[in-house]
Amino acid sequence: METKETINFKGKVKITKRKVSGLGKVFEKLGLLSLAKRFSKVVSIREYNNLFLNAGRYSILDRMTGLDKGEITYLAIGDGTTEPALTDTQLVNETFRKALTTKTREDFYFKSSTYLATTEANGNIFELALYGDDATITANSGTIYTRVKINESKTSGESLTIDYNIQFLTT
Repeated sequence: METKETINFKGKVKITKRKVSGLGKVFEKLGLLSLAKRFSKVVSIREYNNLFLNAGRYSILDRMTGLDKGEITYLAIGDGTTEPALTDTQLVNETFRKALTTKTREDFYFKSSTYLATTEANGNIFELALYGDDATITANSGTIYTRVKINESKTSGESLTIDYNIQFLTT
C-alpha cells in the first residue's frame, strides 16, 4: 500500500491595534517603532485564518525549478468583502500597500510583521494579502500568495501591527 503525502500551508494573521499617545506619534516620526509601541495602549488583538493561494504555490514551485521567484515582500490591504478563493490573483479592491517591516523563517514557519503608523491605511480594512516576486509599491503588482477576509477599522489615533505567519505542513 502506497502512502501519499500532501503538502499544504496554513497561516494565521494576528492584528494588534494600539491607541497611540502624543509621545508615541513622536517616536513614529523618528522611526523608533519599538518605542512607539511601548508607549501606546493595546486596544485589541484579533486572529484570523488565511488562505494560501494557488498563485503563491506556483511561485514556490517555480523557485524549485530555478526561477527567481518565491519571495514575499509586501502586505496589501483592501476593502473587498468577498470570501478568499484559491484561484484569486489579486485583492478585490486594494487600497494600501507597504513593504513588510520584518520577515524571518523559523523551522517550518514564515513569520512577517508590518507596522502601520497612525498616518497609514486609515479607514475600513476587510481584506489582507501578501505579495511577492516582482511586486512593487504599485497596487496589484506582483504575485499574490495569501488572502484573508477580516473586519477591522483604523483611525489616525491608532496604529496596527499585522503579524502574518505561514506554516508549511505535510500530512
